[in-house]
Amino acid sequence: MSRKADSLDFRSRSRYEQQAGFVLVAVLVLLAALYLGATGIFLAARAELQIGVSHAAASQAFYLAEAGLTTWMASTAQPSTAVYAVGNGMVTVTAIRLVRVDSVATLYRITARATIGGVQAGDPGRATRGTSVLGMRIGDAPVTRVRRTLREIL
Repeated sequence: MSRKADSLDFRSRSRYEQQAGFVLVAVLVLLAALYLGATGIFLAARAELQIGVSHAAASQAFYLAEAGLTTWMASTAQPSTAVYAVGNGMVTVTAIRLVRVDSVATLYRITARATIGGVQAGDPGRATRGTSVLGMRIGDAPVTRVRRTLREIL
């Protein structure tokens, strides 16, 4: 036989030479699986981090809304709409007259909505949260928080 015919004949190759191509393919498949696994872990960790950042921003916005509501209740002016700038956030407090209970008492719904930024480095993100309470004004006195439900009042 000629040398050319020997090189093309698979039966004349050793067992190692016949399996060399299979090992290369197996190693490439294993590397691809490891790459996909590492990418999946990276993406899952990134998603968890984003969830944590969003939760922190939402908590800050809620407490900022509570602080705006408390600030509005403590003021003597108490306009129907007030805007407060605190740190990297804005709070809008709105008082809506619901019902006049009698000749001197009026029931209000006071709503505070806070938005925090996320524009500066180190900010937890961007979030908007709100809270509301019932308030009652008796005569010309400032509105005070009602600790009862509307059904209990009426």
